[in-house]
Amino acid sequence: MMSDTVRAARRMSFNADALTYQRGRPRYPDVVFELLAERCGLRPGARVLEIGAGTGLATEPLLAAGAHVVAVEPGENLAAILAAEHACDRLEILVSDFESADLPGGFDLAVAATALHWVDPATSTAKIAGLVRPGGWLAAWWNEFGDPKRPTLFRDRLDEVYHDLLPGGTGYRDSRSHILDTDRWRGQLTAGGYFGDVSVEIIEWNQILTAQSARDQWSTFPNIAELSPPDREEFLTRLGSLVDEFGGRVEDPCLTAVYTARRSALEHRQHKP
Repeated sequence: MMSDTVRAARRMSFNADALTYQRGRPRYPDVVFELLAERCGLRPGARVLEIGAGTGLATEPLLAAGAHVVAVEPGENLAAILAAEHACDRLEILVSDFESADLPGGFDLAVAATALHWVDPATSTAKIAGLVRPGGWLAAWWNEFGDPKRPTLFRDRLDEVYHDLLPGGTGYRDSRSHILDTDRWRGQLTAGGYFGDVSVEIIEWNQILTAQSARDQWSTFPNIAELSPPDREEFLTRLGSLVDEFGGRVEDPCLTAVYTARRSALEHRQHKP
């Protein structure tokens, strides 16, 4: 678990180079939004709260489904791209961290796309519960880049770069992402009894990397951004060269873990700010 200080610093790191974040992060698989429609009531007219909207990777398909979206994003640069790309009469953007955001409540669905780990785990579930109507839903999902169950030579070679510049880490074949820690996330989603009926779906997919898209994507990872400028440039240069060695295009296995939970119908559990 991250300390509050690390969480606060890292969650704002993406705002420093919002354009690279927009270029580097891939779209979420369509099946995520199909699942939200089938299980969580995503439909035309649904009121959706989006926590940590970023540049709109999840906002766009939510709007395409006909939802009315209130998007909370603390980064001004990220929010500016979100507004420029997706402004419409069904999108309201609030530039604020979620913990202090003043929100109306009565949402049918709250979503956090690669964002729930950035909010305060001690208070966020209760606040979300106060904003989602009884019988509504909370959905949180993350992309994981690289799948240890589908190893590749590219990833093995990339581990050598990590070993040289970020020594002490676990090689990707032996790593286990927090997104697969189902006990952790079930516990957080059900804390306080506000949400139950938790379901977990793991979606396998592949992305195609070029040297430039790999550089853009890895530039957005906090552990790479925190390297000294010379080490960061060496990492990104070696990463791009590695993609070129594989012919300029690499198929990289990925995962998306989707957690959904239903709001309790017990009104007396409504959160009081």
